[in-house]
Parts: sequence; structure tokens; C-alpha cells
Amino acid sequence: MLKTSKEIKRDILSKFRSQFNDLEQADSFEKIPSNLLFNDYWQLLTIQEKGNFNKAVSDLRNKGLIHKVNGKIPSLRLTDKGADLIY
Repeated sequence: MLKTSKEIKRDILSKFRSQFNDLEQADSFEKIPSNLLFNDYWQLLTIQEKGNFNKAVSDLRNKGLIHKVNGKIPSLRLTDKGADLIY
């Protein structure tokens, strides 16, 4: 079944949630490591889903919930606004 942009947004925010055991750790605003995002998520998507992924990331960035951390393979970092939403 094809993952929609909305489902991918939920998956991305869930990856941030899963990194923290309690609210005290949420203050560190960890990023989703590029290898986790690329190897464990991106590579498993179909071509259409990859388009939905790009749309989902753009939408989350436009809403100010995440931002990209540049590198060979970009990582995603949660913003203060994004942390307030999911915690």
C-alpha cells in the first residue's frame, strides 16, 4: 500500500518521539541520524513514496517543525516548535 505524505509525516515525527525515554531528554532536540533516515526509511520507499517523502519534509519544514542539517546525506532536526507539538 502506497504511503501518503500524511503517513510519512507521522512516521518522521514518530522517529523523533522514539528517540526520547522521557521529557527531560526532549530538551536536547536530537536529529534523526542520516543513516537511519536513509537506510532504514528512504531506501524502502517506492518512487512515488519518495515524492511523498519530499513533500512531507517540505511541509514539516514550512510549518517550522523540523529543519535539515546539511551533510552528504541530510539529517533532520526537530525545532522547538516541533518538540512542543510532539511532547
